[in-house]
Amino acid sequence: MPRLIVTAVDTTGIQNYIFGSNVLKHNVGASYLISCATQDWVYEELVALGPTNIDQKGHFNSQTIEEDKHRLTSELVYAGGGNTVILFQSQDTALEFTRRLTRRVLTQAPGLQLVVCHTEFNWESEALSQVVQVVLEKVSQKKRNLTVSTPLLGLSVTADCQYTGLPAVGKNKDDKRISAEIQAKEIAFETAHSTLTQLLPLNGYEIPKDFDDFGRTRGESSYIGVIHTDGNGMGKRVAAIANRYPRPEDNRSYIQAIRDFSQSVKQAAQDALVATYNQLIQSIDPNNKIGGVVPIRDRKLPLRPIVMGGDDVTFVCDGRLALTLTEFYLRQVTAKPLSDDRSLSVRAGIAVVKSHFPFARAYTLAEDLTRSAKEYIKERAAPPFNEQDLSAMDWHFAVSGVTLNLQQIRQQEYTVPGGQLTMRPLRLVSSSNDWRSWETFTNIINDFRSDKWIERRNKIIALRDALRKGEEAVRAFLQVHALPDLPVIPGNPDSAKIGWVGKRCVCFDAIEALEFFVPL
Repeated sequence: MPRLIVTAVDTTGIQNYIFGSNVLKHNVGASYLISCATQDWVYEELVALGPTNIDQKGHFNSQTIEEDKHRLTSELVYAGGGNTVILFQSQDTALEFTRRLTRRVLTQAPGLQLVVCHTEFNWESEALSQVVQVVLEKVSQKKRNLTVSTPLLGLSVTADCQYTGLPAVGKNKDDKRISAEIQAKEIAFETAHSTLTQLLPLNGYEIPKDFDDFGRTRGESSYIGVIHTDGNGMGKRVAAIANRYPRPEDNRSYIQAIRDFSQSVKQAAQDALVATYNQLIQSIDPNNKIGGVVPIRDRKLPLRPIVMGGDDVTFVCDGRLALTLTEFYLRQVTAKPLSDDRSLSVRAGIAVVKSHFPFARAYTLAEDLTRSAKEYIKERAAPPFNEQDLSAMDWHFAVSGVTLNLQQIRQQEYTVPGGQLTMRPLRLVSSSNDWRSWETFTNIINDFRSDKWIERRNKIIALRDALRKGEEAVRAFLQVHALPDLPVIPGNPDSAKIGWVGKRCVCFDAIEALEFFVPL
């Protein structure tokens, strides 16, 4: 059998490409174009080049490149997790595919940067599992060392795009000048919106097309939640699959295993999103409010996914639903084992910001919060805890805007002589040896909303100052105002009197979240 070519396709600079605009249509359209560049257009170009193992929708058939070597020109190994791996019969075919795909990206997704790498491979003497890892490392290296392009975008007489400042190529429906990049994103949005509408069980409801369709009005301010979720240890799981098939005779088994894993991750995220929409709709009461609090306006559900990249998912929602929707989604996406017989372990970051807050900054904050949750997961995975497959979430309410990074915010606003005011990040599943869980947090919320505190709203807010001053200040505050005990942490009876467990405050997060917590 002649030497084959292993080709990997990926994108770079996607954060700025997706989140560089405060217009929801641009964000969604950009995300859809990235999906096209690494999946839909890949499928179509492979089919156009000659016989392959998929159809134009990416559905696999039973043909394989080694068994049908005189007929197949290519075989898609997998497409998922942001990259795509393909086998080609010849270098000429691989290069022709690259020319066709990159030309299509240049014309239909201007501004998107594609990275493609190739390497030779002998099916009979080399382990494909190892060669794939090599070509993916080449992709990573190429992304790190990518030469920045500085083309002549326009002359001094060129009108500029009102969204990006790039040379304008026309006007949109709002009569605003737009660049080729924005034009492509706006065109892509309609297809993306239609595709999502067909995927979800909307029951007559609609998906928002604008950030103004989210949130509660406070004068002129509305709040949205920007949620970013990502899988934990996915690279290690992919490597573990590769290590199970180290020999050339394992190549076909490896292809099937990595393909099954990629598809199971995608399906888990899709099923979790569908379940989340179902739960959201079931939470609408006869007064057309979610949880009796968040009104449905013009039958638009206050939830919108932007990025759906397998374990990497970003969505926006009404700020008051951000915590509970994220927790529900995480429970759904981690509920079932994947093809490698382990459930997903996921981290999530939630940034609650005003609806016209710069979206790129909101996403950056959500990413920082995701990293904070990851650090907590790594801490719990190390000795003496040795916990595996843990999921966790962290959040921040940027009600007054954000000028500092997360580390500075936590140091300046949430660190006091007594320790940390925050109990977050929170683990999704409770544990007897770690009280910092979602269950503990919701129990505290419910306690502060119970009858014994219902008439003491002002005192709950004032309690924050006492918590900042430390244990004795809290004890004195409760006594002076004849207040009931604080919510107690199991195994820590003193927490009911002092509001602290060691160097961690128990109640501050819950008090801060009272206005942004609507149960489903």
